[in-house]
Amino acid sequence: MRAEKQRLRRRMLEKRNALPATEAARLGALAQKHVVEIPEFESARTIGIYYPLGSEVRTDEIARAARAGGKKVSLPRTEGNMIRFYEYKEGDDLVEGRFGVMEPAPSHPAGPLDLVVIPGVVFDAQGCRIGYGKGFYDRFLAERLATFSVGLAYSFQVVEALPRGRFDRKLGALATDEGIMYF
Repeated sequence: MRAEKQRLRRRMLEKRNALPATEAARLGALAQKHVVEIPEFESARTIGIYYPLGSEVRTDEIARAARAGGKKVSLPRTEGNMIRFYEYKEGDDLVEGRFGVMEPAPSHPAGPLDLVVIPGVVFDAQGCRIGYGKGFYDRFLAERLATFSVGLAYSFQVVEALPRGRFDRKLGALATDEGIMYF
């Protein structure tokens, strides 16, 4: 299973990295629009987003809509083998984390999140995902069962089925440029 996940990850990263910037912006804006239209986003008071790495779908429109709606926005920090979310206000300084991801200062813990937007490399039609292989979001989801999770991706990142290990956690929904899927 590990080799199959690596093969899928490599193939999808090549495809995602080859997407022209203008097309990535257009498709990414559509995917973000679908997130902010779901009832779980509307009712959320505190949301967690990610700071995009490389060719991941951006999250700026989600953050903008959240702040316009009076919601708190949080970003993750890696701490050991876990991620913890900290409140992030527009203009706050970010520092580069150990995997090259920009992270907030650990000064204001987010507390309970009502909704978290999750990146990934490959997703499937059953709500499973493959990330970069470190398991950070799977561990986060395992300890935050009450937090509604939404994957964010380009539609070409979705396959019919993925190999699933015992520690892999399912998402509540997946937003792509083509719409939203609930699981």
